[in-house]
Amino acid sequence: MTIINTRADLDAIKGTPAHAEFMRLLRGTMTTMTDTRTYPENYGKPEYKGPKLDPVWVEVESLETITRFGFTKEDLMQESPDMGGEVSAQES
Repeated sequence: MTIINTRADLDAIKGTPAHAEFMRLLRGTMTTMTDTRTYPENYGKPEYKGPKLDPVWVEVESLETITRFGFTKEDLMQESPDMGGEVSAQES
């Protein structure tokens, strides 16, 4: 197992399957699913007596992780073109 904590660690394994896998995972951090529903006070607590509300999931761009590794969004897309330039987020 290769431990990658910094951009230097990542650059040291460039051209390897571990590098390609890390780049795939790094691209996956570029978006997150966020619940934008506004919930009433006490929702989710035993004393709440109102109706169950479904979350409203919205995909939100989040570049903090790639920035930590010294990438911009454009850099990362160019560094890993094999993924087709698309990033998809999955609901969990």
